[in-house]
Amino acid sequence: MAEIVMIVDRMEGRGPNGRALLRCGAGIALALCAQASGAANPHPQVPSGIEVSYHDRIVEEQADGQIWLTLRFLAPQIGAGEGEAGYDRVVGDLDHLCDAEGMPAAAEAGGVDQIIITLMDRIVERGVMDPEATMYIGAYLPAEGGCVWE
Repeated sequence: MAEIVMIVDRMEGRGPNGRALLRCGAGIALALCAQASGAANPHPQVPSGIEVSYHDRIVEEQADGQIWLTLRFLAPQIGAGEGEAGYDRVVGDLDHLCDAEGMPAAAEAGGVDQIIITLMDRIVERGVMDPEATMYIGAYLPAEGGCVWE
């Protein structure tokens, strides 16, 4: 079983260099040690007006050689319940976060093939199932004019 090493840039629990190093077995992806000197905006403004906080950034090489950048944001107000911000309300936030946060992060990483933006109502450890959690995920191709929804 191959070992995967991921460099994750987190707002909480940072080490002296601003990153947490995770090691996990198996795999689809071998992560790259992307330079992450400038962390994403800790509290980016989004069109819907909900509260959003940066959680982490992961740069991975996929089995086919593509490089994917994933930016994850905590957005406690999202969900399908009454009074919560549903997908229709926040879909523009995913697009905005890709353009405003994903494109600069992709350039900083040296270029990527795909940008993934995740909004989650609670922090969910990557790869762990949480049936109670709400997550909205957008996949984008970085282009000269900004992010193109896939």
